[in-house]
Amino acid sequence: MITPKRRWYDTESTAAEIFDKIHNLDNDTKTVLSENLTEIIQQIKNLHREEVDPDLSIGLERVIGLYHQFQNKRRWYDQNEDETAYAIKTLFTLPEQDFYNIIEGLSVSLK
Repeated sequence: MITPKRRWYDTESTAAEIFDKIHNLDNDTKTVLSENLTEIIQQIKNLHREEVDPDLSIGLERVIGLYHQFQNKRRWYDQNEDETAYAIKTLFTLPEQDFYNIIEGLSVSLK
């Protein structure tokens, strides 16, 4: 069931914690992290483009969630147009397993 009040990644408490930690980083650290994150995401997307049968859909629930994200702009990264907001928004467009792999890596890195 799709609930407009919660986004698909809100079911994973680690993701919410990571986004809070990123939000509270100093600007220089946030910028470096965002640039690196964007580069990693781009590499993952390029790898998927090279697959024989790439999974072109991220799923209906995630598409609706992204639509609400851009419409409602309730989260801090929805309201900004900086490198960090771009990195996080781009992260949401990855296939679910890739998204969670990055979240897991960030949780270790940001302890």
